[in-house]
Formats: sequence, structure tokens, C-alpha cells
Amino acid sequence: MLFVFTMVGYVFASLFQAPQETRVNEPAILGSFIMAVDVNDVVDLYAWQVVIAFNSEELMVLKVFPGDFLGVDSPFFVNASDVDDGILLLGGTLFGDVQGKSGSGGLAKVVFGFYSENYEMPQIVSVGGCFETFLLNSSLSGIPIEDGMLTLSVAGNC
Repeated sequence: MLFVFTMVGYVFASLFQAPQETRVNEPAILGSFIMAVDVNDVVDLYAWQVVIAFNSEELMVLKVFPGDFLGVDSPFFVNASDVDDGILLLGGTLFGDVQGKSGSGGLAKVVFGFYSENYEMPQIVSVGGCFETFLLNSSLSGIPIEDGMLTLSVAGNC
């Protein structure tokens, strides 16, 4: 339930925000790469939220795509890169009285552009600003995130 309130609150609030200022003289993007957000060996995943931290002086989020782990039953996928400087918020959920998915697979793919050849890699963080990384089961109870359960890895170049 926390996921639904967190993401719905964010989406609702973003509808009423003043337009954000764009960077003046933003540096040129030198290239881009794709990162995959994957879940591994999970049982009964119904909803998820992942916070990714990155250095916004070196990287920019260009595109975000939903993964296929929750399947076509997953009507809700949200991404937001304007929640805080250097924070990308991703989330997804199933809907209704259905069983969560078990196993391993992709939750999302993110295309990052880089301004510098020597950039720091983005990382999944447990807390970023006022947002948390979490997994929920079909009872909307938290699933403990063990080492290696959530991964962020380079999936290719663009």
C-alpha cells in the first residue's frame, strides 16, 4: 500500500508543479549506455519501487522502459527523474486480487547519457531523498531484500 500512496502522491503533486528551469549551457552528451534493473530469486512479487542514485554532473537519464518480469498483467509502471537531483525513482505494480510473480527477471531498463568519459556508475540505494527501495508481496507486506536480489548492471551501449 505504501508504494501506491508514494507513487500516486508523486504523480498527483507533479501535475501541479511549476515548470522546472532547464540548465543553461548544458554540456553535450558524449554517448549513452543501457542499464538493466533486475530482480533475482524473488517469491510473490506484487509491487516494487527502486531508487537509483547517479551523479547528475556526469550523467543524464535519457529514456526508461518497463521490464517484462511482471508481464502484461502489470498495468502500472512509473519512472521519475525529477524527484531530486541525481535520483531516479522507478516502480511497478500488479493490480487487483492476483498472485505476485516468482523467479528472476527484468523490472526496467534505463538509458543514461554521459557528459564525461570518466563517470561514476549509477547505483541502487535503499533511501534517496524521501523515497525508499522496497519490494511488496501480494498481501502488500514487505519482502526482505537480500544480497543480490536487486541488481543494476550494464546491458549495452546505444
